[in-house]
Amino acid sequence: MVVFAQQEKYLSDSEFKNISFIPSLNTTNPSSGLKLITIVKDDTVYKIITKSSDIFQIFRENDILLDEKDVVTLSTQYIQNGTIITVVRTDKIIVFKFIDVAYKTQTVENSAYLKGQKNIKQKGINGVMKQKLLNTYENGYLVESILISEEIDIQPVNEIIELGTSDFLLKDIEKRDYDCPFWYSVVDSGPYSEEEKKWLKFIMYCESGCNAESDKGTYKGLFQWSPYWWKKQFPENIFDGYAQIKHTIEKYRAGESTRRNQWPACHSRYLENN
Repeated sequence: MVVFAQQEKYLSDSEFKNISFIPSLNTTNPSSGLKLITIVKDDTVYKIITKSSDIFQIFRENDILLDEKDVVTLSTQYIQNGTIITVVRTDKIIVFKFIDVAYKTQTVENSAYLKGQKNIKQKGINGVMKQKLLNTYENGYLVESILISEEIDIQPVNEIIELGTSDFLLKDIEKRDYDCPFWYSVVDSGPYSEEEKKWLKFIMYCESGCNAESDKGTYKGLFQWSPYWWKKQFPENIFDGYAQIKHTIEKYRAGESTRRNQWPACHSRYLENN
């Protein structure tokens, strides 16, 4: 393409490819006589004295080759003394750009956790957006980028945070930490059969290490009850070891299927060892 100061002249691909055979392209008001003009192409500056007012004749006479992607710009409407001709190599390239799409955070209440406790139920994962761009380069430098289209390539995964709502607190509980001798003595002094005592002591050790204040995970207390189901059935604090023994023996007496369903891993280990 040839750009004059006040007009444009577009050349076809075939014209560019056969640039050396283009007939003289004279403007309507050529400047006669010798002219000192400047041609800037890539990193080269040509100072040329010429009588011609034909742009392409000037290029041919000085062995300056043009490519079909070159844009020729004139600083004046006609070739005249002092005219500056600039040749810019232009390229248009389709490129794809991938951008992170931030995940959202969702909070849900869960009575299996104490108030103030948080649990990440599902970790968030960023998605990916794919953009299609048309980039224009001049002499190797990006001068324009046009967005053609964009679409979500990978959907983000929301992060889900559970917020505890359980009212059970440790402030009114006598702290004993891991104390098997104490809780074994409580069981031994209770109205239980020898088999029940043996089972109770094994399960409390397997579930919590004999720690009535255990609250490290979803389940709490001496026998690791779910706060949700505990609150539905019993009025006592879930961290009350005496209450846990009392209600756990009730579940024991409800039958083998109850023991197996409520304490599957530890009850299975009990059966293997006894």
